[in-house]
Amino acid sequence: MKTLKSIYQNNLGSCYQVINDKDLSIDCLALEINQISFLIDDSELKTFIKSTETILNHHSQCTCPKDLENKMVIYKNQQTEIRMLLSYHQLIQLKDLLKGADFKLSMNDLLKKYKIF
Repeated sequence: MKTLKSIYQNNLGSCYQVINDKDLSIDCLALEINQISFLIDDSELKTFIKSTETILNHHSQCTCPKDLENKMVIYKNQQTEIRMLLSYHQLIQLKDLLKGADFKLSMNDLLKKYKIF
């Protein structure tokens, strides 16, 4: 059996750790965005953050209105390609969700390393 532990959430979605109940190991991360969930690992989270930042940097130079819903987010890993059409505001929220989850995971690792947690 597996348990979901909430890591971070905002208006766009949530991120959870998927924990194996047998040995309490962390299997992966469950990222839920707009009622769609997919499983990624920590390195894929970091890649997704970079991809989102690249898209934001590209669109920051765009002369189109910020509220125009034409921002395509493409995330590719070895086996999957995810494409989402998001507004500029949703794209900012996606970046916050990904970076917030990464920050919380990094902070937990640091606290465990120094036996503060």
